[in-house]
Amino acid sequence: MNQIQTRQIQQSVILAKATQQLREVTCLQATLMRVVHGEKHIWINEQTQIARRGDLLLAPAGTRLTLSNYPDAQGYACEVLVFDANLIAHFRASYPDAVQGVMQKPARLCEKMTPMIQHLWDEVFAATASHEPEQLLQHRAEGLLLAITLAGYGAALLLNRSDSLAERVQQLIMLHPAQEWTVEMMARQLNLGASTLRRQLDKEGQSFRELLEQVRLNTALGMIQTSKQAIGQIAQQCGYASASRFSARFQQQFGIKPMQLRATMA
Repeated sequence: MNQIQTRQIQQSVILAKATQQLREVTCLQATLMRVVHGEKHIWINEQTQIARRGDLLLAPAGTRLTLSNYPDAQGYACEVLVFDANLIAHFRASYPDAVQGVMQKPARLCEKMTPMIQHLWDEVFAATASHEPEQLLQHRAEGLLLAITLAGYGAALLLNRSDSLAERVQQLIMLHPAQEWTVEMMARQLNLGASTLRRQLDKEGQSFRELLEQVRLNTALGMIQTSKQAIGQIAQQCGYASASRFSARFQQQFGIKPMQLRATMA
């Protein structure tokens, strides 16, 4: 499984040969998914949504999902595009009228792909795989976002979360999940005092330790699903010196052990 990254866009394909059941999965950045084979069942806010072949899922940064991936006769396959906060912010600033219009519509996670969205999705995926220049790739990605917005989709995806301190902390941890982060170190990165950082995060209903573990575990989840790296290597790259502690925390968070999840992969 390959994962191709640019500064603002990440692309991956999740494949599975057996059912995967995961709980409390956090989308660390704006995440768009297209189911290619099988079904994805999502539980959020005590409601169930089912995405089938060709359906589009739009999850804003910070969304927490409990989900199941069910293969069909051809297995399970889901394409994933992840857009960072800067790209979303640039899109909002470039198309304020379109964004304002979609904000008047209900925010839903699961939508039907239109032919235009499907065409532009394929273009972005192909352009990312061919290592297109970043500015051109960003232009294509914003074209996809515009098509989604004009179709009346993506209200939640385009919410302005840029002023959230928790999100800024999250973004810094994502750059170096293996770093031995402390509150003091993070506060220096943000030009804040440690006590101020704790107090402001508390106002947002967050804590530094919770954010740190959330980023590390969800980064590890993505690596297990989109690479063939050994679980022990993934644990180290995500800041866990002990593979057994990583496995225990992973199971506690998602309801499945890392090796069990790996065993379901195609």
